[in-house]
Amino acid sequence: MITSRRNPLVAKLRALHQAKGRREQGLILLEGTHLLQECGRLQLKLQLICATTAWGQRHPDLLQLAPCQPVSPEVLAAMASTESPDGVVALLAAPKDETELAELDLAPRPLLLGLDRVQDPGNMGTILRTALAAGVDQVWLGAGADPWQPKVLRASAGASLQLAMRRYPNLEAGLALALNSGLQVLAAVQQGGKPYWAVDWQLPSLLLLGNEGSGLAANLLEGVQLVTIPHGNRVESLNVAVAAGLLLMERNRQKLMAGHGRGESSIAEPHP
Repeated sequence: MITSRRNPLVAKLRALHQAKGRREQGLILLEGTHLLQECGRLQLKLQLICATTAWGQRHPDLLQLAPCQPVSPEVLAAMASTESPDGVVALLAAPKDETELAELDLAPRPLLLGLDRVQDPGNMGTILRTALAAGVDQVWLGAGADPWQPKVLRASAGASLQLAMRRYPNLEAGLALALNSGLQVLAAVQQGGKPYWAVDWQLPSLLLLGNEGSGLAANLLEGVQLVTIPHGNRVESLNVAVAAGLLLMERNRQKLMAGHGRGESSIAEPHP
């Protein structure tokens, strides 16, 4: 059992709190029982589990997912980024960092999500969780929060591990690709756009969401359909994660209503 915070393994895991450490080691840090359960369900291969004795006694099944290094509660707290870890952290090889595409190869009637400079890890994680629930086929990431930082992973409840994500350092290139591929590109704006329920979300679409403070960059608003969530004037704008929920789930609502019109009782499961 490791009982000293000066153990080299502690420094190795603490380095994963930062993007630089994750890039250098090619690893991400998973914190908490729920993320390990998700890894087990998804059959992801963990490299190492670090857990307290008490946690191991409560979760003997999860100890089978990878070699386990017992640690004291104090050491576990030093390894984790959370203030009150629940007794376990684990190492997972970082998913391959897919970069921008030259052409699209998508399922029929795809729904893509592009994120432009979303900074808050909690917002990013919530958006990714909603994207998974809504059946988003791909997430395109411009600059902004790293989807593999611990807080995003926790806020996404493991959705980050299941979504197809692609980095676009220049999101404008992705926009051009989407337009050239015939996708309906929808840019969420504070006002002046089409009400979101008036959009045909059954068309192959790319939805663009912007920064919490400044919204979408001006170069992402050219040649696209602006879409707005009408709301009362006592607030200037909605939180970007809240907006994502309304916009992304509108496709499922329209699909459900269309199904009722054909006498169907439910919608298909979202695309994983």
